[in-house]
Amino acid sequence: MFSFIDKMYGRSSSWRSVRNEHIENNPTCAACGRRDGLEVHHIVPYHVDPSRELDPTNLITLCGKRCHFIFGHLMDWKSWNENVVRDSTLYLLAKTNRPYREVFGTPTKEWSNAIFNFVFDYFTWPFFCSGDERNKRP
Repeated sequence: MFSFIDKMYGRSSSWRSVRNEHIENNPTCAACGRRDGLEVHHIVPYHVDPSRELDPTNLITLCGKRCHFIFGHLMDWKSWNENVVRDSTLYLLAKTNRPYREVFGTPTKEWSNAIFNFVFDYFTWPFFCSGDERNKRP
């Protein structure tokens, strides 16, 4: 299946092996630390500079659920983030070192993730659902 898609987009025949090797060497999302649903993002996009398609220094691991869209494309699939490495690193540092204020016991990290999920789902729901589902707002 991927070979057809790779040929359709003009990808190198070596892309799949480079992608798999990159995920093996970098098994977490550079922005949020997730370990599932990972994508390999080109820092300089393939359509801008095809010669850097297989360059390991031009790749970053981002989770496909949210971070690829937010950090890699700045919430617009037609765009890209020239500072994706810096932005994702800063976010991961802020996320892992965020302060918590104890009010009614120690707050769970699930609460802050729930806020992130709500904001992300609210602003991106039309892009990830079919036409029939768009009318059923979450």
